[in-house]
Amino acid sequence: MDLIDASYLVENSIIGLKVDPVACRGDKPGKWTLKIKDSEVWVDVYNFETNPGRYYLQVMSPIFKLGDVNRADIQNDLLEYAYSMYGCSVCQRENWCFVMVLRETLGLSQSEVDAAIDRVGHYSSDIYGKFKFKYPAAIK
Repeated sequence: MDLIDASYLVENSIIGLKVDPVACRGDKPGKWTLKIKDSEVWVDVYNFETNPGRYYLQVMSPIFKLGDVNRADIQNDLLEYAYSMYGCSVCQRENWCFVMVLRETLGLSQSEVDAAIDRVGHYSSDIYGKFKFKYPAAIK
């Protein structure tokens, strides 16, 4: 599935959320940003120059930035939480924690795009709320 076909599925998912996909588009084709509950969700469809025919769908949401306070406890609790997640992962890049779905677009369906966006938005909001309550001094 190429950029045009995958973008069609993404924009249909955004429309299904009663949001204008044009208002969500980024500065380059294949990029969208939208709000789900209190979470910002980034959707990207992209390929690599080394393999231009293979595209990927990435849906991710930043949860919070890790500081030095309770860092190991927060990371451990994120791993525990991740066990109960369905179809998503929790990851850390530099000091930021994210909820993410990443997959090739080959065989991608509308229901899979819908589910990826819904799950990332749900888990991001849920994790942030629970962790902000449990670690109020560490999470801003």
